Amino acid sequence: MFKKFDPSNDVSTSTQVKASVQRAIKSQISASHPSLTDAILDELLPKKPPLVQYKVGPHLMLYCRGSEPVFFQQRDGPILPSLKFVHKYPSLDFTKVVVDKGAIPFLLGGAHCMCPGLTNPGGWMPEDGKEQDVQGFDVPGLEVGDGVVIYAEGKELPLAVGVMKLSSAQVREKNKGVGIEVAHFLGDGLYQTEEIQ
Repeated sequence: MFKKFDPSNDVSTSTQVKASVQRAIKSQISASHPSLTDAILDELLPKKPPLVQYKVGPHLMLYCRGSEPVFFQQRDGPILPSLKFVHKYPSLDFTKVVVDKGAIPFLLGGAHCMCPGLTNPGGWMPEDGKEQDVQGFDVPGLEVGDGVVIYAEGKELPLAVGVMKLSSAQVREKNKGVGIEVAHFLGDGLYQTEEIQ
C-alpha cells in the first residue's frame, strides 16, 4: 500500500479533524487494541493540536498529529498505527502477532504474511477459545479484518502492520496461503516520510 508512497505526489487534500470525529477515531482504535485505555489515547492524541486528515489516493486516509503521520485507514478497514509511531512508544501494547525468522526478509520486501510464518516455531498469535459467543462457540483470538502489528521472532520492535485475512483459528487449521495482508512495512514510503505538509 505504501511501497511507492511519495507525500509530495500522493497526498491530495487535507482537512482538520473535528472533535467528534477524533473521538470516533479514538473509540475505533481502542476497540481494535483493547489494551490502549482512553487515558493513554487522550495523551497520545490530545485535542490540541487536532488531528489532520490527508486523503491519499481514492481509498486511503492518513491521520497526522501536526505533520507527523500516526495512523492510517483504508476504506472502512481498521485504523492502523504507523510503524514510526509504534517505535516511538514501544511500551504500548497494540494487538500483535509474531512471525518466525524465515518470514523477515519477505515482509521487509513488502510481501504479505503467509500462514506458516505465524504457525512455525517462533511464530505466535493470541490463543483461540478464551471467550465464547452467544451460542457457546469458541471465539478466535483474532478475527478476519482485525488490525495487527507484526513483530519478528527475537526482535523487540515491529517490522510491519497489517490486516488479518483469516481468523487465527483458520490460520492454525489451514496453515497455507495469506494470513495477514501487510499494509505498511519497515522501509516503505510511509516509513521514510518524516512529515507531511
